[in-house]
Amino acid sequence: MSRFRWTSAHGSILVLTAVLVANLAHAQPPSAARRSLSDGLYTSIQADRGQVAYTAHCAECHMADLGGHEYAGPLAGEGFQLKWQDASLSEFLGRIRSMPLGRPGTLTTQEYLDILAYALQKNGYPEGSSELTLPLVTQWPLVRIERVRRTTGVAP
Repeated sequence: MSRFRWTSAHGSILVLTAVLVANLAHAQPPSAARRSLSDGLYTSIQADRGQVAYTAHCAECHMADLGGHEYAGPLAGEGFQLKWQDASLSEFLGRIRSMPLGRPGTLTTQEYLDILAYALQKNGYPEGSSELTLPLVTQWPLVRIERVRRTTGVAP
């Protein structure tokens, strides 16, 4: 008889656990919501700050138009799209943080995020109402860089 109570109690616990796990699987916190670059993940003000930082720290190698030069890859346009398509924003930010050449990590986290926002703007990704933040860039699932479809005759 005591064996029946033990089995019955464990059975109830297993059923309750299964119900809780099923409910938790469907409830995701808002920060885990799938985000995309088409959602507008930066502001125009942030991109403007990024342009200032880019001009001061990046344009010497990557050129004023973000087109790249010799050893410094493009940060806008078709070359950027080919290199970074399907990479995550986190990977791209990691590469940006390894710059400027010979002085990696010398900018603030905010400056690096602002430069990232500027590069996104120059690649035609839409602006949003909130600034790009480190938690957003490093969230899971990672935000991927999607290829921007351009109509003919439109400059990047």
